[in-house]
Amino acid sequence: MIPRELITGQSLIVFGLAVVAFVFLMRRTFLRQRGSTARDKSSGIKTETELAQVSAAAAVEKLEVRLFDFAREVEGRIQTRITVLDRLIVDADREILRLQDLLASTKGLGGPESNSHGPADVQFPGSSAAGKMPGRQPDAIVPQPPTDASQREAA
Repeated sequence: MIPRELITGQSLIVFGLAVVAFVFLMRRTFLRQRGSTARDKSSGIKTETELAQVSAAAAVEKLEVRLFDFAREVEGRIQTRITVLDRLIVDADREILRLQDLLASTKGLGGPESNSHGPADVQFPGSSAAGKMPGRQPDAIVPQPPTDASQREAA
């Protein structure tokens, strides 16, 4: 096996130092690999956190765009309703004036009995002495919807 001549005090010291150096190098290599794995995990966690932040920011931006689009749509709907209501008010004012003129013309044709105080003498709020209401101008002009007769002809 091992000759006794090789086992001397000096050779045992050299062999012991070689074993210690080998163990030290192996330990250092093992700890280095283990540390880099831990660093990779921590950098992976940082990367995942950054990715989560970026995706959350993107989601917030998408929601902000959707909210802006929804607000524009709602504003458009409200503006359309306001326009239609303005048109209805103008039409109602015209009809009131027409009915007042008709009432005034029937009052003039009716003779002395039509001079009695009745519904013909009712003054509407905001009406002038001549029986005409001040004209209200709409914010926007909306075309009149087609009548039933024109829809029947089109069909």
